[in-house]
Amino acid sequence: MAQALTREAIPEPYRWNLADLFPSPEDWEAERQALLAELPKLEALRGTLHQGPQQVLQVLQFADELDQRVSKLFAYALLARDEDTRVPEAAQRYEQAVALAVAAGRAGAWITPELLSFSDDELRAMLEAEPRLAPFRRAIEQAIRSRPHTRSAEVEELLAASAQMAQATGNAFHFLDNADITYGTVVDEDGSTVEVTKARYRLLLERRDRRVRQAAYEVFNAPYLAHQHTFAALLSGSVQRDAFYAYARRYPSALHAALEPENIPVELYSTLIQAVRDHLPVLYRYFALRKQVLGLDRLRMYDLVVPLVLMPPRRYTYDEAREIVLAALQPLGEDYVQALAEGLAARWVDVYETPGKRSGGYSLGVYGVHPYILLNWGETQRDVFTLAHEVGHAMHSLFSSRTQPHPTAEYTIFVAEVASTVNERLLTAALLERADDPQMRAALLTDSIETFRTTVYRQTMFAEFERWLHEVVERGEGVSADRLCRQYAELVAAYHGPDVEVDAQVAVEWSRIPHFYRAFYVYQYATGLIAATALADAIRAGEPGARERYLTFLSSGSAKDSLDLLRDAGVDLLASETYERAFGVFAQEVTALESALRTLGLLPADGLSSEAH
Repeated sequence: MAQALTREAIPEPYRWNLADLFPSPEDWEAERQALLAELPKLEALRGTLHQGPQQVLQVLQFADELDQRVSKLFAYALLARDEDTRVPEAAQRYEQAVALAVAAGRAGAWITPELLSFSDDELRAMLEAEPRLAPFRRAIEQAIRSRPHTRSAEVEELLAASAQMAQATGNAFHFLDNADITYGTVVDEDGSTVEVTKARYRLLLERRDRRVRQAAYEVFNAPYLAHQHTFAALLSGSVQRDAFYAYARRYPSALHAALEPENIPVELYSTLIQAVRDHLPVLYRYFALRKQVLGLDRLRMYDLVVPLVLMPPRRYTYDEAREIVLAALQPLGEDYVQALAEGLAARWVDVYETPGKRSGGYSLGVYGVHPYILLNWGETQRDVFTLAHEVGHAMHSLFSSRTQPHPTAEYTIFVAEVASTVNERLLTAALLERADDPQMRAALLTDSIETFRTTVYRQTMFAEFERWLHEVVERGEGVSADRLCRQYAELVAAYHGPDVEVDAQVAVEWSRIPHFYRAFYVYQYATGLIAATALADAIRAGEPGARERYLTFLSSGSAKDSLDLLRDAGVDLLASETYERAFGVFAQEVTALESALRTLGLLPADGLSSEAH
């Protein structure tokens, strides 16, 4: 079935059902036209908020109703386009949906500024006087919070007009990195010549032949070394943009500007970096283990992802994977598992790859309907984990939309990866419980450790580099490629320890990280996995109330600030206990991996050699 060539050849249960959104494209178009006719009515309400709380309620309810309708139209257009990106009609519908979303945003752009024409006390009194404003309390509170950083109408207009220009450095990076750079070729293990691409690079680093790994590493990094000064200028320009907007919005720094709108204290950023640095020794221990298993005197960066054990290919049908995932998620309780099973049977998921279909996977929640999940099933264990990951997002959307009114149903980016990675942790634990074969255990543990390494340690290293770079620019100091390379190399050395060699290629890695053009974003990957690891550990341990608190978190959308939602669930990202628990799980997995490798005879009977520790 995975080889089906057309959508029509795939049985209906394995294709999502867009009729749950709109019965046909004609119905979609009729709703789009109806909505276009409604937008002037919202614009016509400008200047009416001072008529009183009931008028504020009427405006906010009308704007929210339009937003729901726009979201549903956009969801249909996006999903239909991604079924087959070659279909012109679907592509046109998507562009129409984008234009509609822009038009709707423009029609309601006056609402927040007009709300801020009230004093804070007047807004709070309004909330008390009109109980039906309760669903909009969060939006009004966030408007109050933004007041110190909202400028005059003239300045706001200029800042809005600068937005497209401000994307220039990011756009230039995107085209240089994805369109203009080519990587050359390497000779693979079988003697064939392979052109190196971004997609193939990771696969080449998994080759057993170290010569191939080294060649791929050097070929891949060569263009970044050659263009490092251009990349330095682009990244410096992007950070200058961040500093400018922070200044314009009257924030003390770009870091404050990135975190404070979501009420995330800057202290959290420092807490994360310090906690990760405090737990570097266990990562060093893993690298020492890897070095010994691979029989190397010292690791190079191209030795960090090659599998420690080889597993025979294991294929999973989608139906098998669905049952594995449902079984692994049993600790979340019958309500969760039953709702998920019903959803998967109700055609939430578009399973198989077909010509023109968008690659990768994602989940899209649609308020008042249900979530949709896009997959491209490849029958690998990685696909099983992708399914677990995406249904985590889907169930977060489902539970929140069932419980929350529309204005607070959507969860924030800060907590977005928690539910998905809780599911991955539960799946890993379930597979390990079933795995009697030490080879399978070693492979599962290595995958889990690598996920933690690359998501927590690596992303925190990126976060520390971002903080340093913004501080340098905000002090008015210049940044050159040489300075960027020196600082990045120092961080790589600190985060990887004595068994990993730092070279010129990794020193220029900063130049190819696209997330650096979205200021202070990557730290959320690390905090998300730390929170998820601690939550999953408590749920699996059967701690009293752990599951119930977590399900409440899934049902809360954005009803509270993100940190408060996580605290209610049982993890405080400002407290050392959360980090100790997450890193404790990581240390246990490194110990379990040592044991499995020792059983396989890949380590001495007494574990690592003394110098490896």
